[in-house]
Amino acid sequence: MRDCDALQVVLPEIDALFGIPQPEKHHPEIDTGLHTLMALQQACRLSDSKPVRFATLVHDLGKASTPKNELPRHIAHEHRSIKIIKALCQRIAAPNEYRDLALSVARYHTHCHRALVLKATTLLEMLTAIGAFRDSQKLTAFLLCCQADAQGRTGFENTPYPQAEYISKAFEACKSVNTQELLDQGYSGEKLGMQIRRLRVGLINNIRQQYR
Repeated sequence: MRDCDALQVVLPEIDALFGIPQPEKHHPEIDTGLHTLMALQQACRLSDSKPVRFATLVHDLGKASTPKNELPRHIAHEHRSIKIIKALCQRIAAPNEYRDLALSVARYHTHCHRALVLKATTLLEMLTAIGAFRDSQKLTAFLLCCQADAQGRTGFENTPYPQAEYISKAFEACKSVNTQELLDQGYSGEKLGMQIRRLRVGLINNIRQQYR
């Protein structure tokens, strides 16, 4: 599509990524458009899910609007991506499932990559924000996208992604908190929520010890 100048008409948000540099240390391929295609290839390798592929394709759209004086760094590109993705999804009438996953990946993929050094409270906030406790499949899809992003780089195609295993284990530990038992102990309202959070944070810290 790009070779025949169709991409700039159909998906100008993607076309705009080509020619945008990234730090060579983290992105040996340098070009953001190339990275996007490499990440999409990895997403196709990892999953048949169309929402996963779509979210991977659009997760870095904010890099096209990085101020030139900041290049090749892309400070706060996650936040810029959100606005662009919302507009894109509205224009093409993307299903809510596609849009919601894309927004989660855009906002939190950097958190995911840094999961092993994140505070337990920050990781718990991420799990809550992406809707993992409402539907665990949201977490599965999110982690696939983040792995595709991490491996969609020159020389990193087969690099392990332990963050996915760590986050999955932390999430399973969090789910073990029994709300009914806490209710039976007299917790309710705001105190119940605070106790659930406290217990989950403690469990995440326990899991993190296994990865040090």
